[in-house]
Amino acid sequence: LRLSNGTGPCSGRVEVKHEEQWGTVCDGDWTIQDAEVVCKQLRCGSAVQALNRAPFGEGSGPTWLYRVDCRGDEYTLWNCSHTGWGAFTCPHYFDTGVICSGFSGLHLTGGDTACSGHLKVKQEETWVTVCFSHIDFKTASVICNELQCGQAVDILRGTHFGDRHEPIWQEEFHCVGYETHLAHCPRMLHHSKTCSHDATVVCSG
Repeated sequence: LRLSNGTGPCSGRVEVKHEEQWGTVCDGDWTIQDAEVVCKQLRCGSAVQALNRAPFGEGSGPTWLYRVDCRGDEYTLWNCSHTGWGAFTCPHYFDTGVICSGFSGLHLTGGDTACSGHLKVKQEETWVTVCFSHIDFKTASVICNELQCGQAVDILRGTHFGDRHEPIWQEEFHCVGYETHLAHCPRMLHHSKTCSHDATVVCSG
């Protein structure tokens, strides 16, 4: 299982390898429960959106799965009920897509209070740093709200990275400001690997 053509490994067109060939999943009744299984199987956090009609472009190869019906707690996508491998040939403009959160938690560390500090998100089992240049004030507002820390007061350039080799979150967040969770904000993959400072967020508490 993989996600293709998205902003990173945790969003994109759903692709499944069967009999040594990659193919797609057709969007009959594609729901957030189905997307949840994809995100969990890929260790990509939780499902944010289940999309249909080829939102990440049309794939190629067989349409391996059709009318996938998951409860949400299955271990793999193909453990969910479906019509059988390759049972129905579906045009690729019905290919499904998924956007996963890519992270399973967020917190502020090293601040004076629980409501201020360096922003980190949990990717699989690791806490990774978010760059100062990858968030803005609207994003900070969403973070403070999600952490039940009141209003955003400030975003500061945190520690200078220099040559530290710690993992860095690779996407920029572009929140509108009214999202309830950081995971629901639009994101863009940031190809440049450089990050001069981490982001320090201060909430009113």
